[in-house]
Amino acid sequence: MFDNNRKSNEEAPTASLIDKDMRITGSVVSAGDIILAGVLDGEINCRNLVVADNGRLNGTINSQNTEICGEVIGDIVGDKLQIRSTGRFEGAIKVEGIEVESGADVTAKFKKSRRNKRPAAAVIVEENAE
Repeated sequence: MFDNNRKSNEEAPTASLIDKDMRITGSVVSAGDIILAGVLDGEINCRNLVVADNGRLNGTINSQNTEICGEVIGDIVGDKLQIRSTGRFEGAIKVEGIEVESGADVTAKFKKSRRNKRPAAAVIVEENAE
């Protein structure tokens, strides 16, 4: 999900980590990337967000790219959303593109993005092989 095509003379991006033993209530803002392995009750604004397997967010996400492996209850605004097979999401989604893996638990209301620069969102849902 993160850009691995950087020139060698540029510094590699470093993601900020909200570790599994941390619980934050309030707002988290970063111009860079964040990995959420702990718990956040509030809102998060960043470039790229990964909610790790044990991570949990109750609130609002505003991120260009969001990958959910853990649990999110709230609203997401951004460009791209990936919900992995271990992910659980409940809330409203307003993104340009979404990918949901088989096994993910999703209860969502989709809101139309008002951006006219890109084509409409594509929804990819894998069928459950069970």
